[in-house]
Amino acid sequence: MSATTGVGPPVRAQRKLAPDLARGAMLLLIAMAYAGVYAGGGFGTDVAGDPWPDRAAALFTTLFLDNRAFPMFAILFGYGMAWMVARQLARGTPEREVRRLLRRRGGFLLLFGFVHAFLVFPGEILTSYGLAALVTGWLLFRSNRTIVRAAVVFAAFYAVTVPLAMVAMAWAGSEAEEYGLIPGYLTAQDWFERLAFLPSGPLFIAFAYPLLILVVLGYRAGRAGLLDDPAAHRGLLTRIAVVCTSLSVLGALPIALTVQGVLSPGAITEGLSMALQVLTGILGGAGYAALFALWGMRLERKPSPLARAVAAMGQRSLTFYILNSVLVAVVLHPDLVGLGTGAGAFGALLVAALAWSVSLALAAWSEVRNRPGPLDQLMRRCVYGGRKARRAAEAEASSRRDG
Repeated sequence: MSATTGVGPPVRAQRKLAPDLARGAMLLLIAMAYAGVYAGGGFGTDVAGDPWPDRAAALFTTLFLDNRAFPMFAILFGYGMAWMVARQLARGTPEREVRRLLRRRGGFLLLFGFVHAFLVFPGEILTSYGLAALVTGWLLFRSNRTIVRAAVVFAAFYAVTVPLAMVAMAWAGSEAEEYGLIPGYLTAQDWFERLAFLPSGPLFIAFAYPLLILVVLGYRAGRAGLLDDPAAHRGLLTRIAVVCTSLSVLGALPIALTVQGVLSPGAITEGLSMALQVLTGILGGAGYAALFALWGMRLERKPSPLARAVAAMGQRSLTFYILNSVLVAVVLHPDLVGLGTGAGAFGALLVAALAWSVSLALAAWSEVRNRPGPLDQLMRRCVYGGRKARRAAEAEASSRRDG
C-alpha cells in the first residue's frame, strides 16, 4: 500500500459476486435508456398524447432508469478503479507505474468511447468515464479525507451546473431533440454531426450530469470495501438501499408527472424539475448499488444459474455494453432495421430486453468455456501491454474458477 494514501480497500482473495451482478443487471437498464432515445422518448420528452403502454413505459423510465442506471455504473466504475489501484500497490507496483496505468486506462476508454460514439450512439458513456479517470484519478493516491473533500466540492459544483443545464435544455426543447433522434448513416451531414459531437459529448455530460462526484463516491466506497464484504456492512447497505432509492423515486416524480401531462409548468420550473431528477439520481445509483450488494450477499454461497449468467456479463461489461448498444441500434435506428419510429417507448424497452437476453446467453456460454470478453481483453492488452495483459487475463480466469 502506498504511503501516500495510508489506507485502501481490502485486496480480494477471489472475485466477489456483488459487483459483477450489479454491472450485468445495470447493462439491461442502460440498454433500455438508450433504446428510448431511438424511439423518440429521451429524458424530458412529452408523452401525454401517446398510447397508454408507451406512457407507462415512459413513467417507468423516468422514475427508475433515466439518470439512475448511469449513476450506478459510474459508482461501480470508481469502485473498480479503487480496487485496481489497491491491487497494484499491494503487489509492489511502484506508485509512478500505477499512475501511468490509470492514465492509459482513461485514455483508452476515451478512444473506445469515441469509436462507439462515432459509429453507434453519440450519447454513450465510455468517453465520460475516460475523462473522469483522467481528471480524478489522482485522488486514489490521497487520503480518505481528501476524497470526501473532493466529493463536497463536486457536490457544490453540480448544485449550480445541473440546474443551469437542465433549464437550458427545457428552454430549448427535449433531449430527444437535442440528439436529433441520433444522427443517421446515409449522408455526409450525418457523419459530420457524429464527428462534431465527439469532443463536446463527454464535456457536456461532465458539466450537466453529476459524473465526477459519482466516480469519486465510487472511490470512497471502494476504499471501504462495501461491495466486497457486504455482510460486514449489512446495516449501512440496507439504510442506503431503502432511503436513497425512495428519495430517488420521489425526486423523479415532478418531471414524471410533467411529461405525462399531469403538471404544466413553465420552462424554468420544468428545467428545475429535470435537475431534481438528475441530482437525486446520485441517490438512486447508490441505492441500486446497495440493493445489488445485498442481493449478491444472499446468492454468494449458491448463486442460481441466472445470477451466474448476469455476473458473467458483468465480468465482461465492456464487451456486452458495446454489444447491447449495437443490437439496439441495428433494430431501432431508422437507417437500419428501423423499428424505432413505430415501436414506441414500450416497444423500445422490449427490444432492449431482448438484446440483453441475447447478450446474457453469450455471457453464460463464455463463462462455461472460461473465455474473457473480447473487448475487455483488448482493453487489458492496451493498458498493461501484451505480457501483463496475458497475466491479468490468467489471474481473472483463476479468480472466476475460485469463485
